[in-house]
Amino acid sequence: MKWTEFAPGVSPFVEAFAKIGIPAGAGIVNFVVLTAALSSCNSGMYSTGRMLRTLADNGEAPKVFSRLSASKTPATGITISVAFMGIGVVLNYVVPEKAFGYVTSVATAAGIWTWLMILISHVLYRRAVDAGRLPASSFPAPGGAKCSWIAIAFLLFVTGLIAYDPDSRVCLYVMAGWTVALAAGWFVLKSRNPQITERRDPEFEKVG
Repeated sequence: MKWTEFAPGVSPFVEAFAKIGIPAGAGIVNFVVLTAALSSCNSGMYSTGRMLRTLADNGEAPKVFSRLSASKTPATGITISVAFMGIGVVLNYVVPEKAFGYVTSVATAAGIWTWLMILISHVLYRRAVDAGRLPASSFPAPGGAKCSWIAIAFLLFVTGLIAYDPDSRVCLYVMAGWTVALAAGWFVLKSRNPQITERRDPEFEKVG
């Protein structure tokens, strides 16, 4: 098949199987895709629920998330995770033509934000190592902080491209909202638990 023969909203795999005369192949592909999606959702709920419980046990999230059900599962955290997944279902019902773009924009914003924080943390860590305030790692990243700065610049370049495209600009709105929410949560957490900024991971102290 030529790439021009594929139609929007139709899986290219399904269309290809139908064209070569294997109609059952389309059903198999759909089954595999749906199974993979359900597996991903299940693992997301599993990990999110347990991460929320760990944060709550460390005093970094509301205590309600530390509660376990009768079967010893973090039901509250899992329920919240399912509720957020339900937003995607609502979007698909209300604005089906834009739902995929919105969901991928949230994922893109989360990815850019997460990697920016990792890279900035690495730059600050290397700066602290050079100043003698922290021990050096026995397995340092190649290129040191310079490579992290290059990666940061690339992510900012990608962010600029996103801002240039009106269809993907919603990603920046999500990122801005997420930044405000995290900042507000940090100040609330710090006001309730001032010593949190002085905590250090004992395993981190062993580095080097």
